[in-house]
Amino acid sequence: MYKKLLILLCALLMLLEPLSTQATSSASVADRAAVTETAAMPRPNYKAYRGNSRHRAKKLGVFRRWSLRRKALRKRKHRAAQPTIRVDRPTRNR
Repeated sequence: MYKKLLILLCALLMLLEPLSTQATSSASVADRAAVTETAAMPRPNYKAYRGNSRHRAKKLGVFRRWSLRRKALRKRKHRAAQPTIRVDRPTRNR
């Protein structure tokens, strides 16, 4: 019985207009109307849609590729200057 009354009450509340049920002053309604008039145009979206970030990476420009190549060559040259010390694998002492 209570469940049916609750559903009936919810249906009745959904039919009512939300502005008539809210307790607001007339000044706030006027402010809200002014805000909705000015914000009618959406902001421009300059960034292209990237497909939920599941996209192929864009090829880097020539200058960025050159700088990354120089960086890799510097790292390779620096790595060659420092010798790697190799040791035998540890043995058990008996």
